[in-house]
Amino acid sequence: MERLNLDSTLLKPVKEAIEISIDTLMPSVLKDNKEAEISVKINLNHTTQREFDEGKVTKEWLEPEIDFKLTEKLKENKNTRQGLLGREYEVALDGDNKTYVRKVNEQMSLLELEEGQDEQ
Repeated sequence: MERLNLDSTLLKPVKEAIEISIDTLMPSVLKDNKEAEISVKINLNHTTQREFDEGKVTKEWLEPEIDFKLTEKLKENKNTRQGLLGREYEVALDGDNKTYVRKVNEQMSLLELEEGQDEQ
């Protein structure tokens, strides 16, 4: 048995794919002043495997299923916009599972108050 890591026999193809991507993208990063991104997605699962002899199970083991996807991207420009939304708002679902939001402590007009009382 060997420890499961990027140096293990099982995961060696993942490590090699990452190294190839770095070698492929780095010249564009250095020469063309571009930014590169490498994304790795790994899905882990397992199955139970069995060996049979004359209809009887002679050996049983858990077999790993490791699926990986490596994506390379060269970027011309990078723009990022981000924010945190939802502070000082209340969220609720109506009877039809439609989502509604409103500001917390928002002053309501008399008309809105009367409509809200009709719905209850």
